[in-house]
Amino acid sequence: MKTLAFFLIATAAATADQKYFPGQAGNDNVEVRAEVLIDPAQIKEAVGAELGDGYVVARITTTNKTGEAMRAGPPDFTLVSRKDGDRGDALSPGQLAGGSALILKTNHAGREWAQQTNTPGWLGVAGTKTDKPKDATLLTTLTNKQFPDQELKPNESASGLLYFSIQTKKLKTKDLALLYKGSGGHLSVEFK
Repeated sequence: MKTLAFFLIATAAATADQKYFPGQAGNDNVEVRAEVLIDPAQIKEAVGAELGDGYVVARITTTNKTGEAMRAGPPDFTLVSRKDGDRGDALSPGQLAGGSALILKTNHAGREWAQQTNTPGWLGVAGTKTDKPKDATLLTTLTNKQFPDQELKPNESASGLLYFSIQTKKLKTKDLALLYKGSGGHLSVEFK
């Protein structure tokens, strides 16, 4: 009897150290485990910085269950709100912390002539581009923690964070679903 009690306590202690993933889905080719973070405090703890309102972070683990190499990466994932139909593809770290901007200026010089002669005119658009990051430290942190875009060998796993832009006001975890559409098939990861 003492042995049984010791075995039950040891088993309970061993399982307490395992990480719990609220959502998971799989098929014969791939297994996806995910946890969605909506609360700004949870996001700050996972990322190491505040992202602001309107962002959701997903902690992802993908396992290749096939006998051949398979590619997996952020473009394979889409986050969908079951509450209002809002959806967003995974953002790159540069989209969150980068400063890339395209500045457009309109040239209306040809329109004046066109109005006087009643013929089509030319509308010119000039653009410039800037690539200075808004926050270089945040960009480095997000890049280091991002789910990698890589080729997975058989039975190999990859883990990391994915960043999504979705309205989070009055949104609960159970309202979200993570869609996987990659080389391993199509999966829907539901959350509670």
